[in-house]
Amino acid sequence: MNTPLGKLLSSFARVFALLPLAATALAQTTAPAPAPASSAPKPPPVGAFSNASPILFREGGAGLPPYPVVVRDETPPAKAARMKWFHDARFGIFIHWGVYAVPAKGEWYMSNAKVPQATYRAFAKDFTAAKYDPTAWAALIEEAGAKYMVITAKHHDGFTLYDSKFSDWNAVKTSAAHRDLLQPLADAVRARGIKFGLYYSQSQDWNNPGGGTGNRPAWDEAQKQGSFDDYITKIAVPQVREILEKYHPAYLFWDTEYSMSPERARPFFDLMSEYPELIGNNRLGGGVLGDTGTPEQRIATDALGRQFEVCMTINRAWGYNATDLAWKSSQQLIRNLSDITSKGGNYLLNVGPDAEGIIPEPEVERLKAMGRWLHTNGDAIYGTEAGPYAKSPEWGRVTQRFKPNGGSTVYVHVWNWPANGKIVLSGVPVAALSGKLLANGVAVSTSVSPAGLIVTLPGSAPDQDVSVAALEFSAPIQVIETVARTADSSSSGTPLDPSGGTPQK
Repeated sequence: MNTPLGKLLSSFARVFALLPLAATALAQTTAPAPAPASSAPKPPPVGAFSNASPILFREGGAGLPPYPVVVRDETPPAKAARMKWFHDARFGIFIHWGVYAVPAKGEWYMSNAKVPQATYRAFAKDFTAAKYDPTAWAALIEEAGAKYMVITAKHHDGFTLYDSKFSDWNAVKTSAAHRDLLQPLADAVRARGIKFGLYYSQSQDWNNPGGGTGNRPAWDEAQKQGSFDDYITKIAVPQVREILEKYHPAYLFWDTEYSMSPERARPFFDLMSEYPELIGNNRLGGGVLGDTGTPEQRIATDALGRQFEVCMTINRAWGYNATDLAWKSSQQLIRNLSDITSKGGNYLLNVGPDAEGIIPEPEVERLKAMGRWLHTNGDAIYGTEAGPYAKSPEWGRVTQRFKPNGGSTVYVHVWNWPANGKIVLSGVPVAALSGKLLANGVAVSTSVSPAGLIVTLPGSAPDQDVSVAALEFSAPIQVIETVARTADSSSSGTPLDPSGGTPQK
């Protein structure tokens, strides 16, 4: 998405880079003088959120003023422990599924086409989920090699995939599915050791009273009923409590922060604080920093020096679009995963099932191809750290793993197999203790030259998508390099115009 975030954060990037390492310190930075003891607020409980920092922050182009940073009140070791599964996972599956699958024109169809509420809600009678097989979905996610998944509990159309007490516009009461679609999937993926996450659209709801319509005016008189504050109080916050109590997700993916002031965001923070292991992204609004940056539809390093997650589609649309046949190749998807991991990020790759619950076959085929690659090369992805290079080598990418004994493994992801069988790890002044190709175990040799470490690869590429060599060192390698790592979060946050440019979630 195209936003002015990069300009907004450029002056603060250096300060923000310290936040993940000093969340507790931020809560103790200079703040307004405390009120008299009789009226001073109580300190937040452990695991609660704090906005004591005077540093200002906003995510994306929602047209809101910057707000004081809101961070979880925890020590750096506690945060590292809470984030460990997410850091190690590296690859997750996103699922956009809802009534928008019936017209089959993408998840923004109601807004883009200005469909009246009555017309849109009538589509629910054809949202059958008749062929929905959560066990098969879970098996596919596992076969793809993904370690977590996130599904839309409620997207911008306000329709929930479960039976909400706070709106009848849901899969059980209104649609032809007539059943909770979340719990069976949660059970199925957890049985396979996969983390279960939920997406919730907090600031846009095109069907429930008072729900926001983003940066565009209401297109239906029915949308002018009720206030946004009433919607937050009576629908959004209670629904978030419902999904936390019902499904206990490991991860909450918020989306778009239009109109989300700190006062409106606070109840959501309070709910999250009741779940000390819960991870949330950076799109809630109201100044919340979030646990993860969320670049969308582009691969970029994150300006805040924290963990980030690139969310991306396999074609162009997030929700099912019958006419969108612009499928990315499996090679591109595998290389995206290689690239993102080399920069220290996660890849959240989307599928959009149809109204019956069928995941399109081109998406299935590509996920299976990724799974085959990860079955062989997963050591170069799961639990690894960003590579040592600010500028990616022309021949591919690099990830690394630090061992408890002080040694390290450097994974060389070769995208373009050299004709002479040699690649150079520039700036590396020491030879590897040993090396091998992950695909077949064939030995790889190294030697030091003025240009850096020369890696001699045997034969031809064992994998035409990405071939990986693992190099063992007695210590973490120190790269002699002067190029600074760039900071780019311009694809994070709320889009200025969600209907323009690349499709939005």
